Amino acid sequence: MPRQVCPRCERPAPTCLCATLPAPPLAHRTELLILQHPAEAAHAKNTATLLTLGLRSARLLRGEAFDAALARPGTALLYPGDGGSAAPVDVSRLILLDGSWRQSRRLLATNPWLAALPRLALSAQVSRYVIRRAHRPGQLSTLEAGLHALALLEGGPERFEPLWTAFDAFVKAGIYRRETGMT
Repeated sequence: MPRQVCPRCERPAPTCLCATLPAPPLAHRTELLILQHPAEAAHAKNTATLLTLGLRSARLLRGEAFDAALARPGTALLYPGDGGSAAPVDVSRLILLDGSWRQSRRLLATNPWLAALPRLALSAQVSRYVIRRAHRPGQLSTLEAGLHALALLEGGPERFEPLWTAFDAFVKAGIYRRETGMT
């Protein structure tokens, strides 16, 4: 018999995080568009769903090839690398790539229009996401990167605290599952 999964947060029923999510979702000016590699969708440690549930103007698209029309004026890409700036001006939509680093590089290669976008590169941040190993300092989960980027673009990082609280509950549930051998 398949395990029960919450239809909203997509977590196993015993670790549903819906009660920890801000209600209503948090308001912000900059739209977040998360392009998720299909292999990441079913990953138990995926944070993109929490980000979209906790923010009013966040949307998730799953796939490998995406329409270049998503790069309307005012769109920037949140991704490290050359050409990144501390904060591009006039950003109304921020695209985040969700997947492993290999998957995100594949998304960039498959969608060359993404590389042409202005980039927002975050300064090194310490990750709170201790249930997934980072290969380099400054590597963040999608939720962490999205919230840090919004704070940089819009200021007022304290208004995102309710979503950080939900994220901390997500991490704690993952640690509990790992330590108890729950699957």
